[in-house]
Amino acid sequence: MSLLDIKHFTRTPVDRIKKMDCGDRIELLTYKKDRKVVLIKKEEHLYDVFQDGFEIKEFHDVKEEKLEKLLKQLQQIEFPRSNRYFLEIYRADK
Repeated sequence: MSLLDIKHFTRTPVDRIKKMDCGDRIELLTYKKDRKVVLIKKEEHLYDVFQDGFEIKEFHDVKEEKLEKLLKQLQQIEFPRSNRYFLEIYRADK
């Protein structure tokens, strides 16, 4: 688990999940770990995004081009005053 600066909230997870295998996931957590956003790679350019915090929502079949914009929106909702966030990577068991 790594603690990162909020300035890289959209770019770092998108870059990392592009290089991961299908079925892998990334969790983005607030410093207190009471809210999170989960990214799951379904296919080569298709992702599922789960929001669990102030609001609970699921976004299915998000294309790679739309992922960064969605993360920016979720950052404003779930991480409004955060300066840092945790990034945790989970590999799919094969």
